[in-house]
Amino acid sequence: MSSTYVNPYNYLSDSMERDLAHAMHLSNRPYSAFEGLAIVAKGIARGATAFASYLVMVAEALNEARAADARFSGSQW
Repeated sequence: MSSTYVNPYNYLSDSMERDLAHAMHLSNRPYSAFEGLAIVAKGIARGATAFASYLVMVAEALNEARAADARFSGSQW
């Protein structure tokens, strides 16, 4: 029995437990916590990259809107 099931503060949903058992069965080797952390880190990195590109797109849209407003109002940008 692993410590995940012994510790009362850690709970896995049924689907997560099935997926983990299926992955362990297919790989024929024990699950590595470092591999799990690497997967989580890659997901966080992808999310951070997507958020950064979103911020760049928002900044570009704001600059275009300011330039268009200055062009129609006659003020200097």
